[in-house]
Amino acid sequence: MIGATGYVGTRLVPRLLAEGHAVRCLVRSPERLARTGFADRVEVVRGSVGDAAPTGEACRGVDAVVHLVHSMDGPDFADRDRLAAHTLAAAAEAGGVRRIVYLGGLQPTGEANSAHLGSRNEVGEILRAGAVPTAVLQAGIVVGRGSASFEMIRHLAETVFGGPPVLPLPDQAWNRIQPIAIDDVLYWLTACLRLPPEVNRAFDVGGPEAPSYVELLRGYAREAGLARALTVPVPVAAPRLGARAIEALTPVDRELAGPLLESMAYDLVCRESDLSALVGEPPGGRTPYREAVRRALAEEGSAGPAATDPEGSGPPALTGRHVEEVDAPPEVLWSVVAGLGGDEGWHTVPGAWALRQRLDGLVGGVGLRRGRPERLEPGAPVDWWRVEEVDQGHALGLRAETRLPGVARLRMTVEPAGRGVSRYTQTVTFRPRGLAGRVYWYAQKPGHDLIFGVMARMVAFEAERRADQHRRPNGRG
Repeated sequence: MIGATGYVGTRLVPRLLAEGHAVRCLVRSPERLARTGFADRVEVVRGSVGDAAPTGEACRGVDAVVHLVHSMDGPDFADRDRLAAHTLAAAAEAGGVRRIVYLGGLQPTGEANSAHLGSRNEVGEILRAGAVPTAVLQAGIVVGRGSASFEMIRHLAETVFGGPPVLPLPDQAWNRIQPIAIDDVLYWLTACLRLPPEVNRAFDVGGPEAPSYVELLRGYAREAGLARALTVPVPVAAPRLGARAIEALTPVDRELAGPLLESMAYDLVCRESDLSALVGEPPGGRTPYREAVRRALAEEGSAGPAATDPEGSGPPALTGRHVEEVDAPPEVLWSVVAGLGGDEGWHTVPGAWALRQRLDGLVGGVGLRRGRPERLEPGAPVDWWRVEEVDQGHALGLRAETRLPGVARLRMTVEPAGRGVSRYTQTVTFRPRGLAGRVYWYAQKPGHDLIFGVMARMVAFEAERRADQHRRPNGRG
């Protein structure tokens, strides 16, 4: 396996292991592999596919190689992928490999192509020209949490739907693409290991539909319960500018977003379905796009998270964190955290939250509701918050019930940091709803940082004050 720590690889290896295959992984970072949860069940060779020695070692004595690596993190990615393909083809022949399976990308009709898709096509041709029979799977957008293409769709839809009622998009967004669910990709990759030895060709694989990119956004918006917007085509194609916008609005780096956006200039649909005749369809048939989105949103099975997924994968969330080292035992610090709200207050800028709650009341929110439950437990109200999590002595999680263009949560944790010393971590998470949510977050962020920063420091101060009282003889000065 080449690419075991990538998006597809981290989901494919467990499936291969479950089917009884012995797996050897060529990885640049065994440390990253250790985070996958299956590192102790595979054989590990350290190195890059572009280096002949480790690639040769990885190929020696194996029946098949699954190649999942694409170098899209710099301007020379095509050169690196070309070198990797030649190195792998030679190593596979020398090592006695009987089958190579390569995951490439759907290709446009005609001669025109993007640099990204052209490079994937070239890699497939190099491998098929070698001595080892190769099955090249050409897939479009893979739908599942952690997939770069899907995360672009997710974050763009979450930003723009629920924002302006009229949404201008480049006219290339009306080109067609045939997305595929991650579970179907895993099925086809595994099934290719059963192909007859004479099969040496490329196969198009995709879901049952070929919507436009606009329809992908709309389909996501419907499954996520987002508002609708009227989309208007604009005859502008600026991949570099678009990549910078993608980087600003999503967790996808512009070095990756740029090549993906360039591919939008073409219809990318399956031209044949020959692989089905050889290995059969996925169990239950090909997954429709909206069902694949639903599974990704519900984080079900292979469509759910993996430890090595890129940072920012999953629902969009903006965070603020404050950490304080506290000269007080954990139980004393916890007593302060567990006592917040009601008459005790929140140990922050005087009057700041009261003003915020009065404003909330004016727009139909909970307003100045104050009070604490007799017992902290999930579902109990604490002023304008609702308890979601209680881990006695360690963590308290609250969700704001104020009227916001999104969902705000506050989580406070207490950890021992040495003898008689604690660490207090205070994290605010805001999941914005549409463009208005992001505008709200950044508009109030300076005041937000001040108020919650003061709160963290004052919680620590109060815990130290109580600990100091306990240390004095009979609690007196």
